[in-house]
Amino acid sequence: MNKPEPEAHHSQQGSALILAIMMMMAFGLMGLNMVNQHLNAALALTRSEKSFLQSWELAVSSLNWGLNRRWVLQPVEGWQCAQSVTENVSLPGEISATLRSCIRNAERDELYLLRGEGKIQPDSVPVLLYQLVTLKTVDATESRVIPIQNGWLDFCPLKDERKCDDP
Repeated sequence: MNKPEPEAHHSQQGSALILAIMMMMAFGLMGLNMVNQHLNAALALTRSEKSFLQSWELAVSSLNWGLNRRWVLQPVEGWQCAQSVTENVSLPGEISATLRSCIRNAERDELYLLRGEGKIQPDSVPVLLYQLVTLKTVDATESRVIPIQNGWLDFCPLKDERKCDDP
């Protein structure tokens, strides 16, 4: 009477079950890793978008600040810039930014170009917005800018692009 040994048969079934469970766990971990990578990429994109929108809003604020201030223009070629000293714009997330606006001759008779700058992250490229303006003399040294209707631009209208990048 030869009977087969039942222990050998049970050990093979247990190994296959453990191997199947380990494979399912490995596939689950791979799936979770892919979801984690996707979420990290989406989070980085959201941060970049938020930074751009904050820079855009700061550029709009800087442009409006430049429209409402009195300018003392020097007879020089290029941009003449002003930066707010006491006025800081508070943005969501406790970010404080300084307003910066610049003005220069627009290469057309009696027209000037006003630029508002917005830069939230120190290592990012600033967002620049432009407004065509004319000057109204307040007194011998100061002038106010008057915006030209439909003169708002999100690109520099100067023919020579290098003149747009001057500080």
